[in-house]
Amino acid sequence: MKRGSVFVCIAAALVGAFALGRAGAQEGNDIKAAFMALGKPGAEHAALMKCAGNWDCETKEFQPGAEPNVSNGKVVRTEIFGGRFLREDFEGQMGGETFKGVGFTGFNNATKKYEMIWFSSMGTDIMFMTGTETEAGKAWEFKGSFAGPGGMQIKSRILTRKIADDQEVMEMWNDMGMGEMKCMEITYTRAK
Repeated sequence: MKRGSVFVCIAAALVGAFALGRAGAQEGNDIKAAFMALGKPGAEHAALMKCAGNWDCETKEFQPGAEPNVSNGKVVRTEIFGGRFLREDFEGQMGGETFKGVGFTGFNNATKKYEMIWFSSMGTDIMFMTGTETEAGKAWEFKGSFAGPGGMQIKSRILTRKIADDQEVMEMWNDMGMGEMKCMEITYTRAK
């Protein structure tokens, strides 16, 4: 009798383990499928990839009580990872110095927000910003912050407006605790 009970318990345990294993495998497949769906580029990515190419830039830097400092530069935007992200390589002048910067922009299917990182030859920080489309196919607003002198957190806001298929204007404001002040404006014109 004891042998029979032990056999039944072992058989039940094996059947249960097999069923759990199948359920776990199915759950694993469902999770994998969900992640695969999140990884597929969509309409937002396709719109972003239209910005790929070579661009000429006019940059205006703003300082309180002074005329804007105007300089020219070039940007190369490259589609990467199958249209999931746009890489931006900027070369120009900033504050009278040679300036290089690199940024990556994408659309996160999980959060339904645009995400951007930016770093440059003038700092050791990496700026991270999230954004939304504020006017369908024509305007995007990003918000974030970065560490300034003494570790002070400087809030930033960027508004990019598409003027035409071959022209964009990006405006940037910073807030160092005294209210938002416009610090930069870049007009991008697609190179011919």
